[in-house]
Amino acid sequence: MKNSIDIELQIDPSVRETKVIIRAERMTPEINNIIQAIEHTQDNAYPMVTGYDGDTVIPLSQREIIRVYLESRRLIVRTDRGSFTARGTLGEMESILNARRFLRISRSEIINLFKVSSFDFSLSGTIQVFFDDGSVSWVSRRYVRSIQKTLGIR
Repeated sequence: MKNSIDIELQIDPSVRETKVIIRAERMTPEINNIIQAIEHTQDNAYPMVTGYDGDTVIPLSQREIIRVYLESRRLIVRTDRGSFTARGTLGEMESILNARRFLRISRSEIINLFKVSSFDFSLSGTIQVFFDDGSVSWVSRRYVRSIQKTLGIR
């Protein structure tokens, strides 16, 4: 029986999100410790966002958030699981979201860049954003240069 773990790392520039796969004969305390260590690292880097569905509290991983926006003075968090309300301001939400993943596109919206399927620059002076879930949004003129810089355009 060997006392070490075989670790394999595959670097692929086309991968948009890191995925950890553990292959084992069975669940062991050591594997459970590895899982907890990975989850702890992720929790520290990406704190959960609290969503509300009526009186029900829904913990949301930042990875599942598509966009956060204001609608009728309410903060809405859109995910693949649906839309939830959140407490606080958009600025407070922006401060806890991972800046490498999320980008403000207007005074009332923040998007998850890893959930964007494409950007349409065909309309002069503005950008249309298409998300993986089929929803669409617009970048306000004030944020167009910021988006172009983030995407490395111009």
